[in-house]
Amino acid sequence: MNDHGELGHIDPATGAAVEGMAAALVAVWAYSRHSAATQVSSIQLQALLTIERHQRINLARLGEALGALPSSTSRLCDRLEATGWVRRSVSPDDRRELTLGLTPSGTALLDQLRDERHADLAQVIDEMPPEARKALMRGLRAFTAAADRVSDQRMGHADDTWTTIAGRYLA
Repeated sequence: MNDHGELGHIDPATGAAVEGMAAALVAVWAYSRHSAATQVSSIQLQALLTIERHQRINLARLGEALGALPSSTSRLCDRLEATGWVRRSVSPDDRRELTLGLTPSGTALLDQLRDERHADLAQVIDEMPPEARKALMRGLRAFTAAADRVSDQRMGHADDTWTTIAGRYLA
């Protein structure tokens, strides 16, 4: 139940305010992504994040995760391998199957993007008064817990973290 005594409804002004505040957070997060846009395309970043999450993944499973055709996924992996971010190798479980894994340079690229995102967020948070920072953290913890509950109700337990999901959408 919310502050208005209703289940699942907020007044339009509150909804618009929350949307505006969430947009500011998303924009700060996405800003760091745009600084790397010349290095890696959105689909390449989505693929790298998916490969990182699974550590090793075959082409079919990657294509499924990206919602891409096998031929498109194969060409994407050719490009990722040519950049040195991904390495294909024979699966230890099935010698007929190739798996994909990040190279040290692919891992370094993702680390660099995360570092830039953390720096951008820190710059904004540093502008806030200490009490507002504490309130933000309390509010975001409560928001995340509520989002977890809603997500579990909608699709059961997902193995993705909110950071992973957001990273794919903001790629």
